[in-house]
Amino acid sequence: GYMDAGDWDRRIQHLEASRLLLDLADIFPDYFSNLSLNIPESGNGLPDIVNESLFNLDCYRRMQTPGGGIRGGIESSEHPRAGEASWQESLTVMAYAPDVWSSYLYTATSARAAKWLESRKPDIANEYRESALRAMRWAEIELPKIKKELPSDVNDARNLAAVELFRLTGEKEWHELFLKTTAFHDPNAETFVWQKHQQRESAWVYARLDKALVDPEVQSNCVKALLREADQRADHCEKTGFRWTKYPWFPAGLGAFSSPDGVGLVRAHILTGDKKYLRAAVLACQTGAGANPINLCYTTGLGHKYPQHPLNVDSRISLQSASPGLTVLGPIDTEVDSQTWARELVDKFCYPKVKDWPTIEAY
Repeated sequence: GYMDAGDWDRRIQHLEASRLLLDLADIFPDYFSNLSLNIPESGNGLPDIVNESLFNLDCYRRMQTPGGGIRGGIESSEHPRAGEASWQESLTVMAYAPDVWSSYLYTATSARAAKWLESRKPDIANEYRESALRAMRWAEIELPKIKKELPSDVNDARNLAAVELFRLTGEKEWHELFLKTTAFHDPNAETFVWQKHQQRESAWVYARLDKALVDPEVQSNCVKALLREADQRADHCEKTGFRWTKYPWFPAGLGAFSSPDGVGLVRAHILTGDKKYLRAAVLACQTGAGANPINLCYTTGLGHKYPQHPLNVDSRISLQSASPGLTVLGPIDTEVDSQTWARELVDKFCYPKVKDWPTIEAY
């Protein structure tokens, strides 16, 4: 599985990476079939980015309960014990109980994997298909038993699982569930409204389905919503000094400069072929690649100047440089209260106080 930050927790949210990798393999099959990442699976008959996607997905598939439920991750009892690398961990390691939200996210990812594999490795595809259906059936049985109000994320994950199963199986029940849970009956619906819905990914899937299979009005609304989002990002890109882009309400820290919100731009370019989206996506990446006031590429091993001490415990414990290819969060947002702890650390050693720094220089 995939970890994040300075410990080795594996969380169901990380499956987004698997889905994006499968998207790349699907959209650019010729390129990625020939790209070797020099990983242990290289040469097994699958593109390495698909191997990477399945490496992450299989963490959750192996933990699937006999009834089909999916556990949302693995977590140690504390943060890493001082002096221990990941392969030396002595803390108690626990798995979450299965839950409906995790099961829906897993269903969506496993179904996408099965769809990609079915014409290439049908035996393996059937394993992921069967696993996805078991997870979905379990979640659909368990969902009505929950008597409290659930966050909108659960409906969004259910919606994504439904559209991925419809794409995989063509079965009517999954299309009906998608239509029941989608925000895109409304022609003015946005892809993401904070604490209401986040359905940009399911819109992307539905927008690319065969027109003969879909509700034409809902599909049209999905496309329009995706393009409105991309237009907003492209417009934002033109107005920022270094051409980075993000959701207007999202804090300027937390990766906004190092990993810009450009997925929607790429999707709009694929849907329309319009080069303005490609231009904006390329420009948005430049700040993270070094076009910033401190001339620092935020990914280790790239450019002439890059982070030397990212939060990567294994490299610190083994006294090695961090592996190339690790992208850090980059500058903090000097205006956001959640970053107070970071400002207090730095203020002991630097002048003036961090709150007076330009955010894009607060690395």
